Amino acid sequence: MRLRIIAVIALSALALVAGAPARAQEAFTVSVTNYQRIPPGATFVTDLNDNTELTSTAESALRKSLGLRGLDYDVNGTIGFKIGTVREYGTPNSGATFDSSNSTFNFPLNSGDVKGAPRLGRIYRISLNVYDRASGAVLSRGDVTDNEFDVDPNGVTPTMVEALLDKVEF
Repeated sequence: MRLRIIAVIALSALALVAGAPARAQEAFTVSVTNYQRIPPGATFVTDLNDNTELTSTAESALRKSLGLRGLDYDVNGTIGFKIGTVREYGTPNSGATFDSSNSTFNFPLNSGDVKGAPRLGRIYRISLNVYDRASGAVLSRGDVTDNEFDVDPNGVTPTMVEALLDKVEF
């Protein structure tokens, strides 16, 4: 009897762990506009929108993912990938948010919201611009947003970068 209970608990825990990434993936909103395909075997360089830990983590995940797609990093690369992150803080069902990009609190007083309408909590967004370094032409641009509240951004960043690059045309 005890063995059956332990087996049921272990299988339930395994099912929860296996289902966690799928639920996190569903929380992402990906929006990408492609103007031109990225040439196969192109070399690339990365640029950061801002010098933060989250953007550095996103840039590391980007380099790794691009390497897996057959692109090589080179300081004189032909393609540029400019990546940035934005994290806005708030509490669930609260109108107040903190925008870390300009260090301001936003308090929507008398916002005219419909009573009972859901309000914005925390947002974590990764943006990406892909451009030809010689001509400056934009090849792709887009972003991926995680709308799930209270998720560790460092933990979901690699998955978010993958979701973003899946929509970019190579």
